[in-house]
Amino acid sequence: MSRLYSTVFALRPQLRTLLLSLVIVSSMLFYLYYGIYKPLSQNFDVQGLDFYRGYMAAANLLDGRSIYDIPAWFNRYSYFPLSVVIYLPFSRLPVYEASLAWFALSHGLVLASFFIVYKLGATQGKLLSAAAASAAVFLSMPLYQTLQTGNINILIFSGLCLAYLLMAKNRPGLLPALLAVFASIKLAPAALAAVYLRRKDVRGLIVFVLTSLALACASLVIFGLHENLQYLKQFPELSKYSHFFHGMSLTFVSGLFLGGNQLYLILPASLALFAFLVWFWFRKAGAYPAAANGPAMAVDFFMATLVMTLTAPSIWLMYGALFTVPFYAVIHSLLSGRKGFKAVPVFVLAFILNSFWEIFYYQVPLPFANLTLRQIWLQREIWPMLARGFFSLHFLSALALFFWAGANYGELLKVFSEIFGAESERKDLI
Repeated sequence: MSRLYSTVFALRPQLRTLLLSLVIVSSMLFYLYYGIYKPLSQNFDVQGLDFYRGYMAAANLLDGRSIYDIPAWFNRYSYFPLSVVIYLPFSRLPVYEASLAWFALSHGLVLASFFIVYKLGATQGKLLSAAAASAAVFLSMPLYQTLQTGNINILIFSGLCLAYLLMAKNRPGLLPALLAVFASIKLAPAALAAVYLRRKDVRGLIVFVLTSLALACASLVIFGLHENLQYLKQFPELSKYSHFFHGMSLTFVSGLFLGGNQLYLILPASLALFAFLVWFWFRKAGAYPAAANGPAMAVDFFMATLVMTLTAPSIWLMYGALFTVPFYAVIHSLLSGRKGFKAVPVFVLAFILNSFWEIFYYQVPLPFANLTLRQIWLQREIWPMLARGFFSLHFLSALALFFWAGANYGELLKVFSEIFGAESERKDLI
């Protein structure tokens, strides 16, 4: 693989420019088709379903009803009460117009995030950075799943891109509060606060905890005790949804083999895996100084995001979009011809599976069965082992990516140092 990179990037500058341009154009076409055309023309029956839950919750609030009073035929609204404020500006629009407005806003966030990611390494070469950013952002079916369903994860995606920008600018002071906001939208990102444990950053932990408490108090004041208790009462049932949707976590994989009613086994196993992954991460990172600079924080955030993905219960495939900036950094390095990474094929395979899963899932039939993975899932009683094996791949891929990142911790530090070092010289971005 490394010989392939050195051969390609030893080409004449004109051919290299052509190759990078092809990456940009193909990525943009991919975005236009899967991000805009397909959701609006082919899959409009499921367009904005996740947004619709928040829309109904906001309408309930304005009508004086419980935000959790969602019809039984629809999946329940299970977010923190304060999150419903996000949907209030849309709640008085007709549902079709509201869904389109959210869709347009989501695309605005995607394009803004692309600009942020592109700018991170643009001083090292605009075409190179544009190609790497295009591949990381626009070749992302997890991101398109987020757009299609109207999921609130789009805010966490764009917020995490902003977080990496703050690291590049060496302005980490806002990060703990930003993480607390993420955790108020979806509980799983609270795991990212483990970065401050790794770095023994007491101030960061205190700011995270105090901001979380402030948000909880605001929720109590605005929504009252009853709504917040309704939110807490849902926790024991949330893990069961992991078995209905294609996921990346141990909870989903355990459900494939044990069924959805083994919480007493799955929860301890997830906690044990969390402890092991954090231990492994801290051990690998311990060989390098935990400096309070952007590159070290960026690598730790990548590791923490992988830990969250593997161990939090309700981790759908859309969470793969949160790998965007680390993917950008690695792709930027590879496209530049750098050869410092170990086991590059592991990263390439993980990137392909993460980025193009929908094509494999719906469109590529398995030669020995002449069925797509979607058909195997629908007929999993007939193909039980095939379904379990293939639908465990995302978990195994994320696990392999975690160990790959651990093995390449030092190289990732160098790559982020080069990218962030160039970015820190620019004063006009924010």
